[in-house]
Amino acid sequence: MTSELRETHISWVVLTGDRAYKIKKPLTFPFLDYGTLERRRECCEEEVRLNRRFAPGIYLGVLEIAAGGHPFEYAVEMRRYDERATLAARLGELQPSDLVAIGRAVAGFHAEAPPAEGDRRLTSVVEETLATLESLGARVHDLARFYRSALGALEPELDRRRRAGLVRDGHGDLRAEHILLGDPIRAVDGLEFDPSLRIADVAYDLAFLVMDVARRDDELARALVRGYRAAGGDAGSDRLLALLCSIRALVRAKVDLLRAAQLTGAAADERAARGRELLALAERFAWRARLPRVVCVIGHAASGKSTLAEALAAVSGRTMLSSDRTRKLRAGVDPYEYAGAQAYGDAESREVYAELGRRAVRAAGGVIVDATFRRRSDTDAFVELVPDAGWVVCDAPREVLIERARLRASRDDSVSDAGPEIVAAELARHGRIEPPRTPIARLETIRPVAELLAQLAAALDAGFYGSDRQVSPDAGRPGTGQAPNMTVDASQR
Repeated sequence: MTSELRETHISWVVLTGDRAYKIKKPLTFPFLDYGTLERRRECCEEEVRLNRRFAPGIYLGVLEIAAGGHPFEYAVEMRRYDERATLAARLGELQPSDLVAIGRAVAGFHAEAPPAEGDRRLTSVVEETLATLESLGARVHDLARFYRSALGALEPELDRRRRAGLVRDGHGDLRAEHILLGDPIRAVDGLEFDPSLRIADVAYDLAFLVMDVARRDDELARALVRGYRAAGGDAGSDRLLALLCSIRALVRAKVDLLRAAQLTGAAADERAARGRELLALAERFAWRARLPRVVCVIGHAASGKSTLAEALAAVSGRTMLSSDRTRKLRAGVDPYEYAGAQAYGDAESREVYAELGRRAVRAAGGVIVDATFRRRSDTDAFVELVPDAGWVVCDAPREVLIERARLRASRDDSVSDAGPEIVAAELARHGRIEPPRTPIARLETIRPVAELLAQLAAALDAGFYGSDRQVSPDAGRPGTGQAPNMTVDASQR
């Protein structure tokens, strides 16, 4: 019978036949103590006890390794499982219904996990992780501002959840490679060495797996959450879950970047690249937590609203809906062809905005809407269906709008039919565009898009969880303590 030895940073694993034996290395770290034989025995016993909850039939017991009748080591004895049957190995071939089933299973794990006290406050987790990332040269200033704002705003929800018994002695390391598919669905490798790493809000336990799946497929991650909630699991508000997923991605980025600093060559480059990918994922979830579920980016034609909406959809991973594309679809023409005067009549325009509203309501995971909203009847048709949207207004001087429209018409690469004459007429007819409620921000669109996004993030963080809060013209200036007023070169759309 052949055997195989595998090594992690804290264990050796011997694979032989239908068994696996995990031996803990005699190590001591700030987060882990395997320094004595007695301590390793205790941790082996604890690993078996804890993981039998989530993986029945896998954890068989603790094996004493002895010589001359005296134990010199201990091992966790496990029934070997097919590594091709893990969620990580099969994610590319699964359907949303499969992830719904996994979500239901995780909800079952959490329902059976005992309530606990003494959960490590997320603020300490975040601050320690940010400090480590900064020491590694990572640029996390904007994320630091987001976490401090979001944790403060969502602390009442977290506190209610503590009082409701949603802090449980959970898994602690619930990622795709630890989910075994089959009947039943099981989870292996829960953390035994530090209770503070697994005693947490069940939504924080779930967030690790949601984040890990979302790295590769957002639709499957949403299906996972649907399954969890359908089985009675309380994942918290969408904003809270997005915040927790962002924190999980941040912590994993720290782990990979720390490991990259210890390696050389291609292995170091690979780990560093994954760390940067996880930091980008943390940013993506941060945007989802900041933004209302529906964000309307509005303004006159050529105000830069489409460019801003596309950029916002890209950084948040959200779907974008366009009034121009919806109008062309309804008219049955190519997006780059003229839709015809009949497509811009009052009645048809109201139908276009009603369709935008219907699609926004149906959109999973939030949506960015790109439309002028210059007519009151159009706005009313949309707001009747989506009363709680957040609004971002794009403005630019008249001469800038006219010139952008002229350049756009000369290129003939835009879905908008609004040339300079139409823009001039709409400005004369409608004047300054006002949203139906106080906007998140009103932007003068004459600076780079990257700067806009950074400033928009600051505005959202300053008024976190309050999208009806106006951003002052003085915002962001020294001594005001407010988010900045924004300008951006958002192209000609």
